[in-house]
Amino acid sequence: MKDVKRACDEFVDCLHSAHTEDDFRRIAERTAHALGFRWFAYLGQRANGPNLISSYPKSWTSHYFREGYHNIDPVLQEPRTSSRMIHWDGRGARSARSAKERRLFDDALSFKIRTGLTIRIPSSQNQFAAFTLAADDRSFGLDRFIETSQDMLEMVGLTYHAHVSAKVGRTSAGGGMGNPLTQRERQCLAWISDGKTMQDIAELLDVTPRGVKFHLDNARRNLAALTLPHAVALAFRQGLLP
Repeated sequence: MKDVKRACDEFVDCLHSAHTEDDFRRIAERTAHALGFRWFAYLGQRANGPNLISSYPKSWTSHYFREGYHNIDPVLQEPRTSSRMIHWDGRGARSARSAKERRLFDDALSFKIRTGLTIRIPSSQNQFAAFTLAADDRSFGLDRFIETSQDMLEMVGLTYHAHVSAKVGRTSAGGGMGNPLTQRERQCLAWISDGKTMQDIAELLDVTPRGVKFHLDNARRNLAALTLPHAVALAFRQGLLP
């Protein structure tokens, strides 16, 4: 359970440093694996249609939208009046309400998408978002984890939605970011400049070294630096570090 809590704490911490869909994809994919799932998918709404951020195979997501499954998927079409979690698996085909709905379950199984959970998130103007964690095999351990961790899993989905809604698609509309680095990125760079290792920083932040690497990689990209020492030098030159 301690590892699960650490994975969730790191997930929230990294979300504060995310700016792009690629950032959000990498964070959620790493968290999904840490929690015992193979894939994740976030489906939100934009003015021009659905917005998907996902680690599913592209062949599956293309097929899903091409067949119009998002319009009949029972996980998405249930009443959207509250934020609640649905635990689903391929056996849902038995209660399918139409031949197309049954084909949806069969097609998902053909892509080895066998079980998972979806957090339905009501949004404004009768729209919604959904955050899904999925696996290619069902096990008692995974079922038990989902059953006993519902509050935490709902928090993961709701927090992800809040950050994506606030950031994706808005950075460029705002005319650019005043400061290219987040507070956490500046903090990690400052510690690197003091000679601390990623393991040292991970212990200071109570996250994994991979979480620290995520912040440092973001800092390097945001500064257009070639290497980590180059990023530290640029940060100092721009007055971003004390």
